[in-house]
Amino acid sequence: MQDISKLKLGESDARLKLESSEDNRAAALALASQARLTLDIFTPDLEKPLYDTPEFLQAVKQLAIRHARTRIRILVQDATHAVKNGHRLIYLAQRLSSKITLRTPSAEYKPQRQCFLIADGIGLMRRIDAERYEGALNFKAPMEAKEYEKFFDEVWLHSEIDPYLRRLHI
Repeated sequence: MQDISKLKLGESDARLKLESSEDNRAAALALASQARLTLDIFTPDLEKPLYDTPEFLQAVKQLAIRHARTRIRILVQDATHAVKNGHRLIYLAQRLSSKITLRTPSAEYKPQRQCFLIADGIGLMRRIDAERYEGALNFKAPMEAKEYEKFFDEVWLHSEIDPYLRRLHI
């Protein structure tokens, strides 16, 4: 993958090929770092190599506290492994629960194999098969991002809060 450090969310219109976990990690970080209001993540299991790094967590935290209208939504197919292994994004979501919401899709959406991240409704990182790291990244893909956002919104409406993701106040 080419150097993405100079690409700007909403300005750089170049479709880049993602080929490895490192490419995906860099893409997720770049989009989260540049997002100003929204971040939507559709993931099978909170993909630890991508979403449990100090840099990504810092970017999400900064986004969450940046603006009153900030919204971070995460749909995770199965959070069992992430909960058992102490995924730090879950802890961050529990601390910033008014800004970061984690949900589980209803059963009809469980067979989905794709995964994606949408930043501000314009930047898109996507993989057709969540078990493979081959995918695409574009910092300015308004039409494609809108299609993914439409799907995300539909799944979100039919999702539920996973009791394992809630913070217990004892």
